[in-house]
Amino acid sequence: MQEKSNRANWGKLFSDALSCPGKVSEAYSVFHDYSLGNAILAALQLTVKGLPLSPIASFNKWKQLGRCVKKGEKAIALVMPVTVKTKSADEVENGAGSNDNAREAGSSGRTIFVLKNNWFSLDQTEGADYTNEVTIPEWNKAQALSGLEITEQRFELLDGNTQGYAIPNKKQLSVSPVALMPWKTLFHEMAHCLMHSKEAQMADGDLMRKDIKEAEAEAVAYLCCATLGLPGLEESRDYIQGWLGSKEQSEEFGKKSASRVFSAADKILKAGIKSAKVDEVSK
Repeated sequence: MQEKSNRANWGKLFSDALSCPGKVSEAYSVFHDYSLGNAILAALQLTVKGLPLSPIASFNKWKQLGRCVKKGEKAIALVMPVTVKTKSADEVENGAGSNDNAREAGSSGRTIFVLKNNWFSLDQTEGADYTNEVTIPEWNKAQALSGLEITEQRFELLDGNTQGYAIPNKKQLSVSPVALMPWKTLFHEMAHCLMHSKEAQMADGDLMRKDIKEAEAEAVAYLCCATLGLPGLEESRDYIQGWLGSKEQSEEFGKKSASRVFSAADKILKAGIKSAKVDEVSK
């Protein structure tokens, strides 16, 4: 458990988030990234089976993740590339009697695409307990969502590497059941709902870009995690700095977004924190 922080440290924490080294999160490389065509194909098959959309993986990948396919479940078929050997003109002319070296040198391969049945959705498996429920002794998720009038919806994406998403103008969010740090994702998506329900205006009058929105939401998650002593700070720093990209943009972000980030983090914490802790957060 990381050392907890109160409101008085937020200035330094915010500065650290923009400058201190971070760590690339493993969360974005656990599952395979499927092509758009295969994603559509999988979604159609799940619909036919009467199953909701949820993360998909191969039989062996689910096994690696501590889950097994439920008895009787039928696999999803995806299009996969397969390389097949083709004979050279010499091979065809000379027949199978050519020596092995010549045959190996003359042979070539071509790629064809075939349907393979080897994938299953999370709902077709059982085993390791996957849940996006966030249990923090000092902070209550249900209380916070209710107080901020934010609604949590079922996660309905096939991509297991997507940790969560939000629909800010409806104040709705979803956290993946396979998210590696569901608490950090929750804070991030809550921040989107509070800060980006309308296109926020920058000081120069331009509509806020996606990179600024992502950096703001993750900076809120960073402060919430630090205040509650939760893991994920290194990964947050890498995410924030990755979206901002340059020192100049980080400096501009620090000037224009700090007060917005502090305000959103304060609202999220106060909405879910026990009354005895509210004053400590606000100091």
